[in-house]
Amino acid sequence: MPSSIRRHIDAIVTGFKHLRYPPLTLSYPEAVEERPPGYRGFILYEPEKCLGCGLCAQICPARAIKMHVQGRKRRPGYSMARCIFCGLCVDICPAEALEPSSIHDEAFEVVEHMELDPEEWGQRSRELRGRKPAARVVRPVIDEVWGIRYERVG
Repeated sequence: MPSSIRRHIDAIVTGFKHLRYPPLTLSYPEAVEERPPGYRGFILYEPEKCLGCGLCAQICPARAIKMHVQGRKRRPGYSMARCIFCGLCVDICPAEALEPSSIHDEAFEVVEHMELDPEEWGQRSRELRGRKPAARVVRPVIDEVWGIRYERVG
């Protein structure tokens, strides 16, 4: 028997051996892993609280926040593409207009749609705050027999 056929048969046999184990991957987005306390995802913005001081833009190491002039006011814009989720902007904001979310898994068809001006950032923040969690939230558990398995939270 040629060696290539033998390798294919070995691969199939190995696959069948592992069918008895539960899957290690999640059926996303039907199931998502529980986020640990303090997890930081996209930054949410409340324009009503913003003072326009620009501290968030000054401290951002990734330059994900840039100030925009709107009439006589300065307001921050946000690049979801550049953000490294460090949360320095949240920590420095004196008005508490910024807060971290546990969301980091937004999908975009065009990179330019990840660049948000102040109005778009406020609108997107309202949408993300209202987002419902996935159908089920799970956490990984170490199992003596199976290794890692997932159990439902709540």
